[in-house]
Amino acid sequence: LNLTDAGFEFVQKSAGLLEELDHMRNMVRERHDTPRGLLRVSCVTAFGNECLAPAIPDFMQRYPQLSVSVDIGNRLVDLIGEHYDVALRVGPLSDSSLIAQKISTQKIVFVASPDFCQKFGTPRSIDEIKDCPSVTQVSGEWGRTHQFNHHGATIHFDVPQHLTMNSARAVKNACLTGYGYSLLPDFMVDKDIREGRLVRLLPHLEPVEQPIYAFYAQRRHMPQKMRVFVDFLREAFRS
Repeated sequence: LNLTDAGFEFVQKSAGLLEELDHMRNMVRERHDTPRGLLRVSCVTAFGNECLAPAIPDFMQRYPQLSVSVDIGNRLVDLIGEHYDVALRVGPLSDSSLIAQKISTQKIVFVASPDFCQKFGTPRSIDEIKDCPSVTQVSGEWGRTHQFNHHGATIHFDVPQHLTMNSARAVKNACLTGYGYSLLPDFMVDKDIREGRLVRLLPHLEPVEQPIYAFYAQRRHMPQKMRVFVDFLREAFRS
């Protein structure tokens, strides 16, 4: 027997519908399954140390059958080639093959210790702060320039390279000694400012908000362990 053209078209479309139905059944089944297995995560250093690390235990308690491996560092990993499930990074990536979910934001602010302000005075302008010693984070090209808004204009601040480190936590510890001012993410210094260990400088300059994304590879069927993790991140850091 030979199929007519109409019959052949019917068979092709039916096969596609059956495949789609099977895919939908698998999605529904997995949504009701308990996430399990190993979840591999890469996370940028500052956000990983200050935000992700304290939040992960809550995630583990919700999903006790999951194991999680977190690689904290600023190196851009190859998600597929290095078998990572999710990568957390600041700002967009050039790789358009990845899916990005915004989970939080950061703002880079000027801070210094009270000892610094007593020693050098409190800078009131960009010109004044340029004359003061600085301790800042530089990682590759990141950290050499920061942007601020002031009265509708964007100010590009080229950071003086007095003392540079590739770790935001190390920069903050050095800043606390009073040696110099620093530019650090708001989530790293908010508590220190509230408790008087650091002072925010140039508060009239509004930092340009930088999005923090969870990136993962495009795939037709997103594993449950990745779905619940990304949902958890959006819930934990939505404020």
